[in-house]
Amino acid sequence: MTNLDGKVALVTGASSGLGAHTARILAEHGATVIGAARRADRVPRHGDRIVPLELDITDRAAVREAIPRIAETTGWPDVVVNNAGSGDVKPALEHTDADWDHALAVNLTGAWTVSTVVTEGLRRLGRPGSIVNVASAAGLNPVADTAAYGTSKAALIHLTRQLALEWAPLRIRVNAICPGHFPTELNAEFLADERFRDRITRRIPLGRLGRLDDLTGLVLLLASDASAYLTGAVIPLDGGQSLRS
Repeated sequence: MTNLDGKVALVTGASSGLGAHTARILAEHGATVIGAARRADRVPRHGDRIVPLELDITDRAAVREAIPRIAETTGWPDVVVNNAGSGDVKPALEHTDADWDHALAVNLTGAWTVSTVVTEGLRRLGRPGSIVNVASAAGLNPVADTAAYGTSKAALIHLTRQLALEWAPLRIRVNAICPGHFPTELNAEFLADERFRDRITRRIPLGRLGRLDDLTGLVLLLASDASAYLTGAVIPLDGGQSLRS
C-alpha cells in the first residue's frame, strides 16, 4: 500500500535532517523525488531517483518558475512535503523584525506558495495529490523562546486544515506532521547540552528524543494511497510530549 512507483514527490528543505531523510525514503519506495534546497549540492543522491533543485522558497517568483521547469524532466509532482523550516530560539522581546519576517516567510508563506503552484498544476491535469506539511509540536502548544517559530507553525497547522477543506473536491489531500524533539542541524547546539537534553527527555512519555526512522512510516502513509481517505489530519510525532503541555 505504501508503494510509490510512478509518483513524483517534491520535498523542500531536502539538504539535511528530516528533509534529507524524507527524500531518501520516498526514493527508496519508488518515487521520483525533486529535492529542493538552497544548497542543492547537499541534497542526498539515490541513483537517478532524486533530482536536486536549487530553490529559495521565500522567493515566490523563483518557485513559480522552478517547479514547472523541473517538471519537464521529472513529471508534475503529485506529492509535496513542505519540510523547509527556520526559526530562532530567543525571548519574544529579543526577536527582531527580520527574525519574525523570515520565520513566517519560510515556515508559512513558502509552504503556501509551493502548495498552490503544485495544486494549480494538478487541477489543470485533473490528477489527485497529497500535500504533507511538516509543522511542529511547538505549533500545538506554546514553547518558551519560540515566538516566531511556534506562531508560524501554528499558522501552518491552520493552513493545513483550511486547504484540506477547500481542495478535497480536487482530490488533493492535505495533512500535517508535528514533530517534537528530533536532533537536527537547527537544534544541535542546544541538544549538545546534556542537562538540557535530559530535561527535555524527562518530559517525553516515551522517554527519548525522536529518531529519523520514527518519521519513515508516517511519511510513507501520508504520501501514498494507503491514506486515500485521510485529509485535514494534524498528527503529533513527539513521543507523547504534547499530552503533557
